[in-house]
Amino acid sequence: MNKMNRRKFLLGASGSMLALPWLELLAENPITKAIKEPPLRFASFYSPMGFVRDHFFPEEGNEDFLSMPTLSSLKKVGDKVNMITGLYRVNVRGVDVHNQASSCYLSSQNPHEELKSSYPMDRTLDHLIADKVSHRTPIRSLELNCNSFKDLKESIYLDNISWYGPEQVASTIKDPRKVYQRLFKTNKSNKDITDLILADAKNFKRNLGNQDKHKLDEYFTSVREIEKQIEKLNEYHRRHKKPDIEEPTEGPMTRGEYIRLMGQLLVVAFQGDLTHVATFMLAPERWGSPQVYHELNFTSSHHGLTHGQSRKDVKARLVQVDKFYVDLFAGVLEHMDSIKEGEGTLLDHSIVTLGSGLGDGEYHTLDELPIIMAGSANGKIKTGRMIKCPKHTPLANLWLSQAQLMGTGMTKFADSSGPLKGLL
Repeated sequence: MNKMNRRKFLLGASGSMLALPWLELLAENPITKAIKEPPLRFASFYSPMGFVRDHFFPEEGNEDFLSMPTLSSLKKVGDKVNMITGLYRVNVRGVDVHNQASSCYLSSQNPHEELKSSYPMDRTLDHLIADKVSHRTPIRSLELNCNSFKDLKESIYLDNISWYGPEQVASTIKDPRKVYQRLFKTNKSNKDITDLILADAKNFKRNLGNQDKHKLDEYFTSVREIEKQIEKLNEYHRRHKKPDIEEPTEGPMTRGEYIRLMGQLLVVAFQGDLTHVATFMLAPERWGSPQVYHELNFTSSHHGLTHGQSRKDVKARLVQVDKFYVDLFAGVLEHMDSIKEGEGTLLDHSIVTLGSGLGDGEYHTLDELPIIMAGSANGKIKTGRMIKCPKHTPLANLWLSQAQLMGTGMTKFADSSGPLKGLL
């Protein structure tokens, strides 16, 4: 056991791989005793077309943002969440604002400089961070996308927030089965990955204390549960011919189940140190086709709803969609916070942001962007509060702060004027 390093992996007979979660044994081992705390993880969630503002932002003088209807589901982890107001992005005139909103959300291009493409995009924040931390994990970064549309007729810029560079998209994974295969390197001929690895784990577990044994069992249980859901999906496709329609109203998973499973995969990837960097699109930016919201019992165009807010019934539906996505995000945070790690939880050792590239989906504004940030970055961020930035504070200031917390050593990001004041 003295030769075990931080990234110890268990291998099954087929060569399938499963990384270990953070264990007390690793922290106490002479080889790894220099590690004082679990590694920091970074995740950026994107929700399209902003949020209904009077249901998201509290009125002036009220700092209880968790009392807002759209954000109420965050209360269970409210002491580990911040709302950040006053952030904005420059709108480059003459090019589509929706394409800018998503493709340039995490961009490192300064919009005031000569552009390298039609939009102010460059290597995005997630990849600048991965450049510095990917040596710690077997997977450099994870790009997840919950776009279930089959037409894919819209612009590539609307469907991606992660870019290697100008016009160099980092392709996302939209199928949970492919995410699972990416994480655990399985194929259809393999036995159940957990069965393969548990055999190797038996000897390993004998050397663990009770707390570590519990953590390992908890991790295997999470992987097993995902396997069961993937197999259920596989069985459905074996029995049913795929319908030739853009968005089936019935299928193996509802929209909520689909996004929830993708979130579980992200958490397991972080828990097992398979990757420390991820992006997660809850839905694409402006999209022409209607979306089925199974849990909400209606089908509608999210983009269309944003432009009908003057009607009470349309606005009410839009608020439902906003809350639907925030509820799913809250579920990911709760899952992360339930996983004990070191002196805290997986959420404590992370920087997880939910935001949108538009401040207002109806009027296409890029100021007062809706930003929720969770996790204390190993205790460096003071949480459970509203951080009110001066009006027109560059969003890039927040991204610069996150890059610095992740250990990149960066001193400038896009049009940043410095690290975000009041964050730490």
